[in-house]
Amino acid sequence: MGYINHAPDIREIIEDLKARLRKLETAQRFTAPSVTADPTNPRIGDIWLNTTSNILKTVDKNGTIRTINWT
Repeated sequence: MGYINHAPDIREIIEDLKARLRKLETAQRFTAPSVTADPTNPRIGDIWLNTTSNILKTVDKNGTIRTINWT
């Protein structure tokens, strides 16, 4: 038995694109807090930007403070 591919209705395509754009536009953004000194008791998963040294840091799953480098 043959199968015929039916193109989706253009209205459905546009509505799908609109829905995806709305999700992108209303999504929560994450911003790392800017601090002048590293926190004294950072927790696993914390992230911050030290504005004095201009270094982005995070605490990994083992509790180690790591520097995040970017170019």
